[in-house]
This record gives sequence, C-alpha cells and structure tokens, in this order.
Amino acid sequence: MRKILSLTAIALALAACATPQERCISGARSEQANISAQIGIIEGNIARGYAIHRQNVPYTFIGTCYDNTRTRYSCEKNATRIVETPVAIDIAEERRKLAPLKGRLMAVQARMDANVAQCRAQFPE
Repeated sequence: MRKILSLTAIALALAACATPQERCISGARSEQANISAQIGIIEGNIARGYAIHRQNVPYTFIGTCYDNTRTRYSCEKNATRIVETPVAIDIAEERRKLAPLKGRLMAVQARMDANVAQCRAQFPE
C-alpha cells in the first residue's frame, strides 16, 4: 500500500509540470501501474511467506524550539514513525488473488496501448 501511495505522489508531482500529452498518457497508464503494484505486493508476500502490515505510530522526543526572539530552548515535539509487523497469510489464497490480477493486467495493457496512441494523436508534440 505504501508503495502505491508513493507512486501516486510521484505521479502527482510530475503531473504539475507535464505537457497535456504527458498528463494524458499518465492517466492512461494509471490503472496498469496500480495493478502492477498490487501484483508486486502479492508476489513479495508469497516470496516471504508473510505480509507486512505498516502503521504510523506516534512518539514524542526532545527537540529544539525557538521563541519570537529566535532564542532556542528544549521542548517536546511529536512525530510518527512507520512500524512494520509481519502478518501470517494463506499462500494459496494469495496465489488465487494473483491469477485474476495477472489476467486483468493483460487486458488493461492492450487498452492502455490504445489509449496512449489516442493521447499522442490528440496532443501531438
């Protein structure tokens, strides 16, 4: 899940300075990218034999703060860290989830190629 969010954040950042054609192509490829990311997660789970649950856990630490006159002082600050916990999985169930995703990827790939060609025709550079 974290990987999917990271890919989405990168795509959004790049889309801000992309040409119309690049934005169109990025949109055309998004479903394929999401399915590929899901496949990667499931294949990783199968290879490890367990899934990884990630959660943000808050913690407090002593940091440096500044007052209005820019004088430094010690203060408590709050932050979060990601804690990863192994989670038992049913490998057979993971394989059952993987098969239809791979089938969908093939179908989406053909549709994506057509959509990318349409984007290039609609927004020539």
